[in-house]
Amino acid sequence: MRQSATQETPQQQAHTFRTSPQAGTKQRRGRENRRQKAASTIPHRSLTKQLVAVFVVIIGAAILFLGIATTTLMRQYMLSSTDADLRNSGYSVADRLLNDIENQRQIEGQTPYSFSNYYIYLSFGASPDVAVEPIEIRPSTSLRYGIPGNPEGIIKQALRGGEDAKVNRDPFTVAGENGRQKWRALVLDVKDEGGQVLGYAIIAQPLAPIMFTVTRLALIFGLLGVATMLAGTLAVSATISRTLRSLRDIERATQAIAAGDLTKRVPHDDDADEVGSLATSINTMLTQIEDAFADKERSEAQMRQFASDASHELRTPLATVKGYTELYRMNGVPEDKVADCMGRIESEASRMSELVEDLLQLTRMDEGRPLELESLSLTDIAEDSLYDLEARAPQRHSQLIGLQSPEPPNVIITADHNKVTQVIANLLSNVLAHTPEETPVELAVGIDNGWGIIEVRDHGPGISPEDSEKIFQRFYRTDTSRSRASGGSGLGLAIVAAIMGAHGGSAHAFETPGGGLTVQLAFPGASSDEIAMRAAGLLSPEESPAPAQSAEH
Repeated sequence: MRQSATQETPQQQAHTFRTSPQAGTKQRRGRENRRQKAASTIPHRSLTKQLVAVFVVIIGAAILFLGIATTTLMRQYMLSSTDADLRNSGYSVADRLLNDIENQRQIEGQTPYSFSNYYIYLSFGASPDVAVEPIEIRPSTSLRYGIPGNPEGIIKQALRGGEDAKVNRDPFTVAGENGRQKWRALVLDVKDEGGQVLGYAIIAQPLAPIMFTVTRLALIFGLLGVATMLAGTLAVSATISRTLRSLRDIERATQAIAAGDLTKRVPHDDDADEVGSLATSINTMLTQIEDAFADKERSEAQMRQFASDASHELRTPLATVKGYTELYRMNGVPEDKVADCMGRIESEASRMSELVEDLLQLTRMDEGRPLELESLSLTDIAEDSLYDLEARAPQRHSQLIGLQSPEPPNVIITADHNKVTQVIANLLSNVLAHTPEETPVELAVGIDNGWGIIEVRDHGPGISPEDSEKIFQRFYRTDTSRSRASGGSGLGLAIVAAIMGAHGGSAHAFETPGGGLTVQLAFPGASSDEIAMRAAGLLSPEESPAPAQSAEH
């Protein structure tokens, strides 16, 4: 009963397994460690040694094949030369000796053939009418090479015939009397004038010189082969080591990268070989990876800063709303102050609503939503924006001028009308919020190298050069207290930069000549009204359209 009380059900066991992921993680790590240990125990075979071994085997086989082929061909050539010599000399020698016998000349001792390499043997056993003992003439080299063994046996071998030995046919190889040397012999029949066979003649030459030459050639090939293999091995080993040095550098670089050092690069001399090209490709890839990681870290840092700034911006109006509502709930607001209290709550709610709208717009811009592009007049939008500024701040002096001339040209751009209007409105709102009421405002429109330019110029206090590089960042303020007092969210200029980036343009801030701040907006692919009319053929080269009227308020 005790065992049944402590036994778990299958459902409980499954639940226990599912709620213990650490066990699976430890098992996977254990298997990975075992695989790494097993891999580390495998003997490391040097690639250099493997390549050198393959080279030695291939070169050795090639030298061996070449040596065997060369010595074999040399032996066959020398044998063929010896056979041809035997054929050419055999009949003349036999006829001359037979003529000497018929003339009853004594063939003993020194003969002209005794000083040659020919071994000559005449046997007249084929004819009973000729009672002449066999005649044997030894060559001058007989003391060195000996003579063929058993001449009568050689004649019988030729008379029996076969593949290699036949009378009046081809020379064949026979053994010497000592059993060590070999001879090349040709057996001929000796006939009288009537064609009757009187006997047989053996003409032979020793094969020792041929074997000596072939052996010497094989020895030379062997020594040259060994020397070639040694020199080739050293040269190939040095070349492979120099080539693989770059691969080892690549290995060390990748190990450093795997350890987290993305600044590591593969050193290489040039891109002339495959390893250099590989190193260049790896370095390019590493640069892209490093840039991607840097962009990722920068994006994450911006996102963290954005979330922190957004929460900070929302905290103040939320705290104000909460404070007023709690004060009102606790009956701490006098009757005559209720309207003011509600007004503050409404003001902070409007501020939060504006902040949320700005955040949503930036989010949509970050998502890359398509713009409603159309051909429009940048000059007309600037003029309408000045009319709006006059309605908001009639006490300010404002005017529309040209970028390089007093009169503005009619600049045509391809852009989203609502977005361009919003950009200029944000810049003018920024001027109203951060400059004194009597500060004049100018809008300058023109074309610069194919870019449509509009500049919003004020002559207020301006900002520092350091701030001019940061004012397009999100939630950035040059004067935090003043910006919050003016109700700004710190996102107006960030929205300007995002909209200009979506159009492929740019936004820059710099000091106005004489003091103040100028924000320049540049739109790509701009043209003037005159250029468009000439392209359409509606205006002759002598004609020029009337300049756009400046709006001065």
